[in-house]
Amino acid sequence: MTIEFKKFLQSSKLLDPASNFAEKTFPIEYRIDPLTKDMGLVAEFRWRQPNKPDLSELIAKSMERGCPFCPENIDKVTPKFIPDLYSEGRIKVGEATAFPNAMPYMPYSAITIIGSKHFVGLSDFTQQMLTDALIASQIYLRKVNEYDSKVKYYYIMWNYMPPANSSQVHPHLQVFAGYLPLIYHQVLLDTSKQYYSENGTVFWFDFIAEEKKLQERYIATIGNAVWLTSFVPRCFQLDVQAIFQGKESILLLSPQDMKDFAEGLTRVFKYMDDQNFYSLNMCLYSGVIGEESFWTQARVIQRGLLPPMNISDVGSATLLGDTRFSTRCPETVCQELRPYFS
Repeated sequence: MTIEFKKFLQSSKLLDPASNFAEKTFPIEYRIDPLTKDMGLVAEFRWRQPNKPDLSELIAKSMERGCPFCPENIDKVTPKFIPDLYSEGRIKVGEATAFPNAMPYMPYSAITIIGSKHFVGLSDFTQQMLTDALIASQIYLRKVNEYDSKVKYYYIMWNYMPPANSSQVHPHLQVFAGYLPLIYHQVLLDTSKQYYSENGTVFWFDFIAEEKKLQERYIATIGNAVWLTSFVPRCFQLDVQAIFQGKESILLLSPQDMKDFAEGLTRVFKYMDDQNFYSLNMCLYSGVIGEESFWTQARVIQRGLLPPMNISDVGSATLLGDTRFSTRCPETVCQELRPYFS
């Protein structure tokens, strides 16, 4: 298996009423992921940048119904870990607090609150806030590993704001561990293992080297974390990866790794804020200790309601066709993001 960034160029023709019905050709790219072979479509449409949203009404409503994650409520209404897992009940690092998820999605599920402030705009997240939350989440996952040796798969996820499926405005991470991987994670692990078996090298080492050579989607490196835009985006406009070089598992990330990752996130968030985006999903996928073929990595995608009708950014092609669709070339987004990392 070799690393290939395959594109199949096609087009669609029509008579354009905006140009007196002159014939117009729209280019469409079919892209194949170099590892998983997932297919995605990239078609750069004329799209309107969203206006800066007024979130005051949303924030006010979220306060009216009460927030379980605000400091005055945490000790009253949030669960505690069982003593055998964590004797102090809740994990606290700086202003971050981790506790069991009252609605668990995996055998081990936790919530990590990012700071004491009820609402934090994207450009207002600090490196320290994010580092504390990431480390608190990692402490939980390490405790799970000590408590239950059969657990193999670990995740740190983030649904930020309602378009990303968050039911709480107060920023928080969702932390999971279990015996079975998520489907996409399984594909990443299996194809990475296959590449290693066929080539005798780690795909992610070769992949990073190739992306650095091409300089089309490579953004920057901070510490061990390599930042890139994804060749096959999994969302409409922004899909960014951070790959931790040589790190098999979330459990093995150092405090400096977490600090460097948090720094990269703040830079991505500043770019998103400048683009008037205000919502995101993030997943930090862990490799398996002892299986060196996969390196721990994160993926951050922008979410939002698309102007002018505030339509969903996920449609039938993705949900029912299992095909990703993007209206912006990742190479263009990469060029825009690089100055934020300089």
